[in-house]
Amino acid sequence: MLDRRSLPLLRSVPSRRERTSTLAARLGIVWMLERLPRRPCLLIFNYHRIADGRDDPYDPGLIEATPDQFDEQMRILKKHYDLTELAEAQELVDHPERLRHCRVLVTLDDGYRDNHDVAFPILRSHGITAAFFLATGFVGTNRIPWWDQVAYLVRRTEKQILRIGYPSDRIFTLDDSSRLSVIDALLSLYKSNETNDSERFLAGVEEACGVARPREASDRLFMSWEEAGTLVKGGMSIGSHTHDHELLAKLSPEQQLRQCQLSRETISQELGLTVDAFAYPVGSRGSFSEVTRRCLRETGYRTAFSYYGGVNTCSEAISNFDVNRVPVAGPADASLFRLRTALAVVTARDLW
Repeated sequence: MLDRRSLPLLRSVPSRRERTSTLAARLGIVWMLERLPRRPCLLIFNYHRIADGRDDPYDPGLIEATPDQFDEQMRILKKHYDLTELAEAQELVDHPERLRHCRVLVTLDDGYRDNHDVAFPILRSHGITAAFFLATGFVGTNRIPWWDQVAYLVRRTEKQILRIGYPSDRIFTLDDSSRLSVIDALLSLYKSNETNDSERFLAGVEEACGVARPREASDRLFMSWEEAGTLVKGGMSIGSHTHDHELLAKLSPEQQLRQCQLSRETISQELGLTVDAFAYPVGSRGSFSEVTRRCLRETGYRTAFSYYGGVNTCSEAISNFDVNRVPVAGPADASLFRLRTALAVVTARDLW
């Protein structure tokens, strides 16, 4: 019998936004938007994983596109927009007055193996230079990060009720239809200011699910340093994403400094690169602080990217240590991606 808990938790029914974008495409609205004058702006899309998710037992929320969808999205960007690369984007952040028209940058966080195996060949086939932000403590290892541990436990448990005692008592009702929402709720709880002891939280989820928490994957989840080197040789850019992907704002100043410094040093040792671009883990407004910015300056970073949405414009000051990126909500069809992108560059706002 097929175990439904092993199946991907990806949406198969079109959402209202997808239905709206399909209608807009059929009516020619997207076509017209793509030909309207564009605001001078820097639009940065961010991905984590490119996969079909069929045999993946981990966090399905990180799969923003299937290989076919990513290929189509890159085709759209290459055909309709002026693409830039990381170094040029940093120059535009430093000198926003030079932002005379719309530029688009593609970034990928974490350093999952599929970034090299799947995303890289697709990017190269379209002649697109993307930036890959690596959590260096995971590169070349079989480590399983905290978000994938939580997702694995929820997807494998046979419990119908989960009782969590830390950081406070909570009860989650679990069935196949609610499994994804429970994963999202638990991950939000992990990231919240309530949770100060991450190990205690993960142990509590493990106990509630009655499933052994996976510490290492049988097959490597993240790219190796050799594969990262292949990206560099292929013209891609590399940035830092800390060493252990901890929420920096929850760490002491000394711990934050160490995470920023160690990641930069490791990339230098392994790839021979001096990186000065950084992407905040989680990337929400509460995931970094002024202390974090100070640590980045002290360790030689020039630019840091957030992940809560927004388009960077020359009419508003662009913070070097809070450059906006747009999450790619997915997996989404091509018409939705086209509509969202067209609206963003015409309005210079992330309206989606």
